[in-house]
Amino acid sequence: MNKQSQKKLKAIYQEIMWLARRPGVTASKARSWYTHVRRMNELMRFTGKVSRAALAPSATIQVDHYKRLQAGLTQLVERHKKLKRPNSGEFIRFVRAAERVHIVTFRENYEARKAGGDYSKAGIELVHWKTLSFKQKERLWRKLVHAKVVNAATYKPSRSSHTA
Repeated sequence: MNKQSQKKLKAIYQEIMWLARRPGVTASKARSWYTHVRRMNELMRFTGKVSRAALAPSATIQVDHYKRLQAGLTQLVERHKKLKRPNSGEFIRFVRAAERVHIVTFRENYEARKAGGDYSKAGIELVHWKTLSFKQKERLWRKLVHAKVVNAATYKPSRSSHTA
């Protein structure tokens, strides 16, 4: 991560913690400053893992922050409200790790949240991008990958990498 991104994340952390200390502002509301207002899309990275259910042509798909970005940030903010000296380093490390995504169905995302991120408990089976057909990759690329993640070029479908 470059210094400019680190500076930006540190500033966002300070804004979140300022919000968190305002009367009537919960940790969840303060956390939403990052997840809904100031999110750094240049951090979101695709892992190359897709749920088997997301491969169905009619599936409603989305990216899933499998490390539970929102829940984890809410917990971090709640803990940090009690600190005398805020710790932007922990925030930056967490955000970098949590901005990794799999592709799942809308329903699976809900089930994963209920299961605390435990994919096996939620009944989610992941497959790797390398094992997908060109047609499957093309569909996923067009619907999500190209517009959502910073490492999209790595996953751009190519007929040359597929056999008939």
